[in-house]
Amino acid sequence: MVRTIRKPWVLALALSVLAGACLTLSGPPAAKSDRGLKFPHKKHADEGMACPDCHEMQEGSPVIPKHDFCSTCHDFDLEKPTPEACGFCHTKPDNTVAPLSRRLGGDLKFSHEKHAGANVECAACHADPDTAPYPSGNLMTFCMDCHAKKNAELNDCKVCHEQLDKSVRPTMHGKEHIAHDAPLIWKRIHGAEYRKDNAFCEMCHDKEETCEACHRKNPPDDHTVSWRRKSHGMRAEWDREKCDMCHEEEFCVKCHRSTTPSSHRSGWGEPLNRHCTTCHFPPRESGCLVCHEEVSHDEAPRSPHEAGRYPANCRMCHPVVPGRAPHVINTTMTCDACH
Repeated sequence: MVRTIRKPWVLALALSVLAGACLTLSGPPAAKSDRGLKFPHKKHADEGMACPDCHEMQEGSPVIPKHDFCSTCHDFDLEKPTPEACGFCHTKPDNTVAPLSRRLGGDLKFSHEKHAGANVECAACHADPDTAPYPSGNLMTFCMDCHAKKNAELNDCKVCHEQLDKSVRPTMHGKEHIAHDAPLIWKRIHGAEYRKDNAFCEMCHDKEETCEACHRKNPPDDHTVSWRRKSHGMRAEWDREKCDMCHEEEFCVKCHRSTTPSSHRSGWGEPLNRHCTTCHFPPRESGCLVCHEEVSHDEAPRSPHEAGRYPANCRMCHPVVPGRAPHVINTTMTCDACH
């Protein structure tokens, strides 16, 4: 017969003892690997030395100076080394130095020479060579943030990556950016992600080549036939900025040159007093003539008088206030008001 533990604290105590045993068996966490060198970067920097004084810039990691180079400043006998002299820089009895491990991934490349040539300070990436020799956090995010501020090329992946593989997602696509390899989820939410931070997406994705090329064949889920025919105008009126994320004004004009909006058909204009500026805003100087093809006075694109060299502007006399057709405000205006 199986007995049930009725007192939760008994179970908690048992788990605690078991966890302690596991820690005892596994031992303490492994210490960080020792390359065999101890070098006081701060002390040398305080003496006025700069990073390039010791490190030759090249593709990949900077060159680590050897004994001959150090002996130009430090007085020690390379022919008869002593433990005290060696212990100034070396931590291992055999004075061996492990190769400098590359924190970059296997397909990444980095040119210290190019960055130094662009006047990028070593401290921009290596804040403290003794305690924090590499940038903290996500390396790709660190690089992209810096390059974005300097208006550097961001869409050319080959600048940093040796091999390009579409199946490998960027390391910066963590929890805050849903993985592209979850197609059902990504298809549903990528539009919202783009609206939230379109500049982030455009660091890698070209708007025309990526977004428009796909959406020409696959419209967004909410862009149904019914939405296109009946309600997209209202949506544009409510949230114009959302539409502008993908569509420019020419997109709307190109379609509506041949297709009259449904609201412009029956009952448009007076006496309902619907107004053009609901959609057409801001109105241009000649924008009124798009709808008002016939006016009660002659059109004056340019004043014939020497004193007035500027084209006539409808809005100088007619305000764009909804519901006030023909919205005349200057009924007594004469020529000498301007001339």
